Amino acid sequence: MSRIIIHKHAVKFLRKLPEYQKEKIKNSLRASENNPLGFSGLKNMVGEWTGYYRIRLGDIRVIFWFDETQDIVYVDYIGFRGDVYK
Repeated sequence: MSRIIIHKHAVKFLRKLPEYQKEKIKNSLRASENNPLGFSGLKNMVGEWTGYYRIRLGDIRVIFWFDETQDIVYVDYIGFRGDVYK
């Protein structure tokens, strides 16, 4: 089971969301604990984002990278589609 570490900027964004969206994101992150790279809808990022993965949850994107040696998922960004890639 992977450990998940969420960056403080991602936590700040989560706090502003309505409860139903928070639960949707939390449930997705819990599901990815067992197999972070086996999540349905997971995409490899390219360009300057090489090494990161993206989960699409409606208009919200969760961007993370996975340290296989330590079995840790680092969630760096959570945000709306138009804002998260800037």
